[in-house]
Amino acid sequence: MHISSINTILTYFQGFLFFLHRYKSSQERLVKSTFSPDKAYLQWFATICSIPHESGNERRLSDFLVDFARERGLSVVQDNIGNIVIRKAGTVGMEKAPAVILQGHMDMVCVKNEDCDINFATDPLKLVADGDRLYADGTSLGADNGIALAYSLALLDSSDIPHPPLEVVVTVDEEVGMGGASAFDASLLSASLFINMDSEEEGVFCVSCAGGRRSQMHIPTETQKTTSLSDKEKLSFRRVTVSGLVGGHSGLEIIKERGNSNKLLARVLDALLKKFSCHIVSLHGGIAANAIPKESTAVIAICADDRDIAGELKHWEKIFRHELRGSDGAGLTLSLSEAEQSETVLTPDSSSRVLSAALLIPDGIASMDLTITSQRLVESSNNFAMIRMGDGEIVFHCQTRSSSSSRKEALCRQIEILGTLTGARVDHYGDYPAWEYNPDSRLQPLFEKAYRDLFQKNARVEGIHAGLECGLFAEKFRKLGHPMDFLSFGPEVTGAHSTRESLSLSSAERTWNLLLEVLRRIK
Repeated sequence: MHISSINTILTYFQGFLFFLHRYKSSQERLVKSTFSPDKAYLQWFATICSIPHESGNERRLSDFLVDFARERGLSVVQDNIGNIVIRKAGTVGMEKAPAVILQGHMDMVCVKNEDCDINFATDPLKLVADGDRLYADGTSLGADNGIALAYSLALLDSSDIPHPPLEVVVTVDEEVGMGGASAFDASLLSASLFINMDSEEEGVFCVSCAGGRRSQMHIPTETQKTTSLSDKEKLSFRRVTVSGLVGGHSGLEIIKERGNSNKLLARVLDALLKKFSCHIVSLHGGIAANAIPKESTAVIAICADDRDIAGELKHWEKIFRHELRGSDGAGLTLSLSEAEQSETVLTPDSSSRVLSAALLIPDGIASMDLTITSQRLVESSNNFAMIRMGDGEIVFHCQTRSSSSSRKEALCRQIEILGTLTGARVDHYGDYPAWEYNPDSRLQPLFEKAYRDLFQKNARVEGIHAGLECGLFAEKFRKLGHPMDFLSFGPEVTGAHSTRESLSLSSAERTWNLLLEVLRRIK
């Protein structure tokens, strides 16, 4: 080997040693300077923040958990994608108490400000404690769901906290599809009480979640040359846009009954085709399957004066604003602008089938949950999320949700039948199961009483019209014939998945005390 090659290797090695020293030093400074020793869970949280763990890059944190468990003589299992199970026996006097699963996910959503130079693959987060607020300088914090892992590590590391036998489950890949929970081998677990710590509102106990499925309706389309149209000389090409709506998460905010721009655009186009000589050139709407669409647009070839078209749009704008006056109608606008000429338009038959499907496809709330009486909770819904135009087809994208598996199937079957009637092919994908409410839960009254005794007020018991890992675990245990009682809770986390993310330190302390009290009461 040449001397120059040896020198190069030595230079790289020295750089690597420097990186390790810098990384270790920054980790120690972060832990020692931010939190007092009596807040063990916060010290563990700081340690977690010093180890990169973006979704898809969790291996280093997963390996850290293995080393943590082995150093303490705890049983640990790491599967081939990085999911972790750590077991700890019950403390003196609680050895035979019912075992409890504590569960959270180790990955975080990593976002940063434009002027932040952090490398999420290698660098620790820079924690800042400002009064009651803990955040990361210029980046997301990862309290979603690092705080669950921090609580678990503090318990596993403790020698003086009473607790029943524990099975700590930490999954990977939750933020990008719940892949860790999907691949998890539930036969590894024996406990029958499952506490998920991925909720972000203190004093709210989550007791159910929706399952979901995505659908794509592929409607074949045919076009004709504009030169073949009898009114070709009088046609003008115009863009019709529905905008100014609020949109939002298709699960959490579907209950607000905000306007769906795809649906409204279909109604406008249906009216224009009835009133004028009009042909559809293209359609586009929505941005994501799990977002209520807030803007949609169509290009049309129309034989009418712009003032007449604008008058018709103003008429429908007034109608829509009135219909949506209790939600987001105030900002809605229907606008008209010039569009580039096109050599083709959809045939009348294609336009009819596309608009029929758009007008009839389920959208919004389909049923309400009447079993959880403490809140107004959507049971089933469908979001007509996106319209995309491709080669020889228009594709409708939908997100169906329900905490009832049978009603989810019923909604998806409606979409299939509508597809058949309009000559479309319907594909389903991305299915995940629901976690149905258990009126005989042992955990729910235990948490409610502990919360009331500690804080002299009542907690709220709610379901969520969105997916949680609990749904995947519930389905796995059901198939194993393993009865499982679930509850999800957590401290106050605001701005998750953004650089505004913060953890309330007082809430984290109260939630920690609640967890300890619940574990102490399990007999």
